[in-house]
Amino acid sequence: MTGECVTGTEGYLRQVGEAVTALTTDAVFVVNGESLQIVEVNRSFTRALGYTPKEATQLTLPQLVVADRATLIERLARLATEGEFALGIRAFRRKDGSELEMETRIASLVVDGRAVHCAVARDLTEFLRVSQAGLESEQRYRTLADAALEAIAITEDGKIIDGNARLAELLGEPIADLVGKSALAIVAPEWQAILVDRYRRGIDEPFEHAVMRADGTRVEVESHGKRLQFGERSLRVSAIRDISRRKKLEAQLQQSQRMESIGRLAGGVAHDFNNLLTVILSIVDLLLQSPRSDAEVDDLKQVALAAERAAELTQQLLAFARRRIIEPKVIQVNALIGDLDKMLRRLLGEHIALVTVCARDLGAVRVDPGQIEQVVVNLAVNARDAMEVGGTLTMETSNVELGPGYTALHPEVAPGQYVMIAVSDTGAGMDAATVAKIFEPFFTTKAPHRGSGLGLATCYGIVKQSGGSIWVYSEPGLGTTFKVYLPRVYEELTVIEKQTVAPPQSGRETLLVVEDDEMVRKIAARVLSAHGYQVIAAADPAEALVLCAKYEGGIDALVTDVVLPQMSGKELASRLQVQRPDLRVLYTSGYTENTIVHQGIVDDGVNFLSKPYLSADLARRVRQVLDQ
Repeated sequence: MTGECVTGTEGYLRQVGEAVTALTTDAVFVVNGESLQIVEVNRSFTRALGYTPKEATQLTLPQLVVADRATLIERLARLATEGEFALGIRAFRRKDGSELEMETRIASLVVDGRAVHCAVARDLTEFLRVSQAGLESEQRYRTLADAALEAIAITEDGKIIDGNARLAELLGEPIADLVGKSALAIVAPEWQAILVDRYRRGIDEPFEHAVMRADGTRVEVESHGKRLQFGERSLRVSAIRDISRRKKLEAQLQQSQRMESIGRLAGGVAHDFNNLLTVILSIVDLLLQSPRSDAEVDDLKQVALAAERAAELTQQLLAFARRRIIEPKVIQVNALIGDLDKMLRRLLGEHIALVTVCARDLGAVRVDPGQIEQVVVNLAVNARDAMEVGGTLTMETSNVELGPGYTALHPEVAPGQYVMIAVSDTGAGMDAATVAKIFEPFFTTKAPHRGSGLGLATCYGIVKQSGGSIWVYSEPGLGTTFKVYLPRVYEELTVIEKQTVAPPQSGRETLLVVEDDEMVRKIAARVLSAHGYQVIAAADPAEALVLCAKYEGGIDALVTDVVLPQMSGKELASRLQVQRPDLRVLYTSGYTENTIVHQGIVDDGVNFLSKPYLSADLARRVRQVLDQ
């Protein structure tokens, strides 16, 4: 509306009628400019405010509008100069006394010299409801987006225009700083060209790659994008999931499976070698007991040294495969490290400083002391070799509790109380590729002829067989730390008595020797016969049962391999003891997966001799069993 002047009553009615009928979607009312009396309203007015047309014309504008009268008069006076202006959102009184906010515009007309105000008011209730619903919808979207497990990035023309809180967390940068950046700026350089190619070809399947955080670190992720069209705008919504933990767990699982496979192979080979080495060592021992020339004695000793070295390697392979037979005792690790102190200092040399930090209240562990000594020595030697120009080796013990946070990243470890042994060096350190293989047998970073590559593999097997875990932390140039975790026990410490090795003694008792390996059987019978025993030899349990039934004299002891065809050595001994209750039994084996050895631990009260053994060891152990 404008301040145009129209004369005559007909003109007045015409203009008012046009205003009323043209603006029926909004509340329209006409006000006398002098008295401020309402003179005309449309149907939208009556619907919105509840007045009948007659009731409305009995009201003045100050009665209708919720406002200060002086302010209202002052604003209406401005119509004379401005002609039309918006009063903004005004509250109107309904007939029922309630208030209704309406957006109001007002203009002035002059009819027959009289000032008339024509007002148009729009009910904002629906508008506000829709706006509030939109705001709530946006808030719900933002809440859901921020609560999503994946980082969400919205891009347009290759630039980030929005994202959720998870995206900021993933990239280490506020969303406000990410907006406007190129989407490729957050992608690791080697993946940028690949992602551009996938985008151009319209490939939207999930894809694994790496992104860069604000601090320059890399994060392995899986992203999945979808293109959306909003009017003329083409957007891309990408869900980005951090898979670095999953990748780490997958790598650990693959490593564990690889180590398990290597362990089975190593254990099987070592078991077969044990029988061969038993024969070689026993024969050499027997030959050395007879008069020989100096040259022959020297040759036989060289054979014995080679066989003993092979036996050591076999024991290392069995330790790695967790098939070495152990004799666990409840010990305090601090005492063990204290006993090794002098030997370790000589072993390390003067160019390496040894520092020990032992917890005063360290808990007890159930382990084979000799094997844990071997772990500590092997780790110390490994650290020494990493510090050729000198450095510091630190040994630390402490009580630790491994909770869900740690075990979630190390699925092979059970939560609980542990005793930790940490061995740290200030050497060159290792890269990730080396760390991944460090416990594999025969893998070594040392120069040729400087170790067999079984030292750390042996540590791995011993710790695992003891129910613990071992982990390495290393970076190039920052040294290396090996952490051994052994389950803590709450038991009395075992009193360990020093044992002296007695020379083998002879005897005249009768022995039944059962061994399915022909070479081992023959050499065992020969050794025991040489020590004065009467020997009955059998190749399997069936033959042993027949020979025992036929033999009329007394049989004092059974010397049997544990793993036999037809039945185990333990079952054979049980059946023979039904016939001969006083029969003593000595079991021999180089294998831990049998009926008298569980998880490498010999059952209580069982007499056992581990292969490979020397002839003197066999004779000595038989005598001990007979003398019990």
